[in-house]
Amino acid sequence: MKATNTLSSLIALVVFVSGTVAAAPVWQAQPTVEKAGTPPATAIRQPSKTDALGHILQIIAERSPDVLAAQAAQRQSQAQVEQARAAWFGRIDAYAVSQHYNDPRLTRPITQPPNVALYPFGSDQFGYGVEVQLPLDISGQIASAVDAARSHANAARWSAEDVSLRALLQGAALFRNLQALTGQRAALDKQLASLQASERVARKGLAVGTIARLSLLQVQAALSEVQASIANANGQERKIRFQLAALMGIAEFSAPIAPPDGPPAAPATNPDLAPPRIEAAQSALQASRAKMRTARRALYPQFFINGNWNRNAIQWNEQSIDTWQISMEMRVNIWSGGAQSSGIDAAQAAEDEARQRLQSARDNLRAAREGAVALWQAQDQAYHAALAGLNAAQESAHIEQDRFRSGLGSATELIDAEAALARSRATCVGALASWWQADDALRYAYGAPPLAYGDAEPSSPHDIPHIPGAIQP
Repeated sequence: MKATNTLSSLIALVVFVSGTVAAAPVWQAQPTVEKAGTPPATAIRQPSKTDALGHILQIIAERSPDVLAAQAAQRQSQAQVEQARAAWFGRIDAYAVSQHYNDPRLTRPITQPPNVALYPFGSDQFGYGVEVQLPLDISGQIASAVDAARSHANAARWSAEDVSLRALLQGAALFRNLQALTGQRAALDKQLASLQASERVARKGLAVGTIARLSLLQVQAALSEVQASIANANGQERKIRFQLAALMGIAEFSAPIAPPDGPPAAPATNPDLAPPRIEAAQSALQASRAKMRTARRALYPQFFINGNWNRNAIQWNEQSIDTWQISMEMRVNIWSGGAQSSGIDAAQAAEDEARQRLQSARDNLRAAREGAVALWQAQDQAYHAALAGLNAAQESAHIEQDRFRSGLGSATELIDAEAALARSRATCVGALASWWQADDALRYAYGAPPLAYGDAEPSSPHDIPHIPGAIQP
C-alpha cells in the first residue's frame, strides 16, 4: 500500500511540474524582422539578473515586429491625412499632345475681331500647356474626408499604443513563466540532492543490514522520476526562451532568470481612464461617422475653378500661338448606376459596425477589469497559502529525513515527504510568479504597462513609444 502511495506521489509531482508550465500562457512567437537602422540581433545585450525584465521589455518595445508594424500603420494613416488635406489645394497638370487631322484645322479658336488670315491651318499640330483645377469645397465633402482621415489616424495611434501594451504584457508573461520554471527546477534540484543523500544512506544501511534492499530500490526509482521531471522542465524552459527571443526580435535569449524577489504591491487604478483599445474604438466610430458625411455630401453640387494655358503650333514649332482661359464649373451627378446610394449604405453599415465594436470593447473592458482584480486577490491568497504549506512541508521532510537516517522511517515515507516538499517549493515560486502575472494583467486592464517597464532605462529612447496612463506604484 505504501509503495502505491509513493508511486502516486511521484506521478503527481511530474504532472504538477509539467501541468504548471503548460497552464502558463504561451504565445506563438513572430519571426525576426530586421529594420533599417536597427542593430543586428547579435548586437543586443543579454540582460543581467538585476535589470532582466525591464531590459527585456525595452527591447520588445523597440524591436518587436508587431510593435514596429503598428507604428508603420500609424505613419501610414498620418500620411493619409495629408493626402486628404491636399484635395483643398487643387492640382496643376502639365500636358503635351500631338494631333493629326484628316484635313487642315485652325491652330486656335477664332476671336474678336475675326481675322482668319492670322490663324494658320494645319493637319499636323503639336500643343503643350498647363491645366489648373481648384475645388471650392462649398458642399464640405473634402472637409468630411479630412475629418475621417484624422479620426482614422487617431485610431491607428491608439491601436499602436495597445499593440505595444499587449506585446509588453506578452513578454512579461513569458518572463514570469521562466521564473516559475526556475523555481520548479530549483525545487527539483533540491529534491534530487536530498534523494541522492538518502540513496547513500540506504546503501550504507543495506551494507550493515539496517535498511532493506526494497527501500534502496524505491529511492533509486524516485531518483529516476525526478531526473525525468528535470529534463521535462529543461525542455519547457528552452521552448519559452525561444519564444521570448522571437518576441524580442533577437536570435536567442540565454540570460539567467532569478525567481521573483517578493510579492507586488497593490497598484493604484483609475476607472475613469480609458485604455488605448477604447480610445481606438472611439476614434474608429468618429472616422466612420465622418465617412458617412462624406458619402452624403457627394450628392451635393461640386464647384471648381479651372484654368488653362496652351501653346499650339503647326508641325511642332511653326507659327506657335498661345491661348489661356479661366472658368468656373459646377457638377452634379445625375446617374452613376446606384454607386452613390450604395456608398451611403456601406458607410451606414460601417458606422453601425464601429458602434457595436465600441460597445463590445467597453463590455469586455468592464469584465476584464473585474476579472483582473479578482485574479489579483486570488493570487494574493494563493501565495500566502503556499507559504504556509511550504513551512509545513519543510518541517515534515526534516522529520522524515532524521527518521530514515536512524532506521526508524521507511523509504516510502521519506520519498513522500521529499515529493511534498518539492511540490510546496515549486508551488510557492509558481504562485509568486502567477501573482506578478496577475499584477501585469491588472495594469494592462487599466491601460498601463508592466511595472518593470517603467523601472528600466531605455536603450533607444527615440524608438520607444509613449505609453499613456501609466500607473504609479
